[in-house]
Amino acid sequence: MNFTCIFFGILFCIAGIIFACGKGHVHLSAWKAMPEEEKRKIKILPLCRNIGEVIALNGMIFLLRGLWSGFSEHWFVCAMIAWLIIAGLDVWYIGKSNCYRNQ
Repeated sequence: MNFTCIFFGILFCIAGIIFACGKGHVHLSAWKAMPEEEKRKIKILPLCRNIGEVIALNGMIFLLRGLWSGFSEHWFVCAMIAWLIIAGLDVWYIGKSNCYRNQ
């Protein structure tokens, strides 16, 4: 058991769930500083759900590493690289897609 990975896994899973429920963005300073006009242009709940799922996926990878001794350093590194690629593609999709913008 790797207690550091378990701690971060639980932390990321909780943060992901908070974001996926639409409660996390209100604590971000960038959201607080954004003008109301800009806020109205964003479909925040689907965006928060998307981001929350990506954060929770990271937490699952950390939990898997912390709880399962068979998930060696090699597989953990491969999983984190895959997660970084997925997260990068997700950010690209969010920027290019109109599904998170109000018309």
